[in-house]
Amino acid sequence: MFDIAQSKQDFLRNGFTTINDVYTSEEVVQILSAINLADTSKDTFRKSAELFAIRQFLKEIPEIKELVFTDKLQALITQLFGQDFFVVKSIYFDNPKRQTGMSLITRT
Repeated sequence: MFDIAQSKQDFLRNGFTTINDVYTSEEVVQILSAINLADTSKDTFRKSAELFAIRQFLKEIPEIKELVFTDKLQALITQLFGQDFFVVKSIYFDNPKRQTGMSLITRT
């Protein structure tokens, strides 16, 4: 379980916070499956031996919204920021030498 107060402090101090275990293993498999089925020929997809990234992630793979915005994630966002936030930018990145992640930037 994460410490909500610490996450809020981290966000205020650093401009971001990291929370582990937001998704179950099954949810991760579903998200990765949707990504693997996407048409990667568009300009918003970057693919090389060292990096795979999708700009405009939620727009390029619209079906991913349902998989990403689980009840758990929505509750975390509400606890951290309140009710009046929405996504303004979404990026997916996979750097095999580092860490895979998803970045959702929200704004009131």
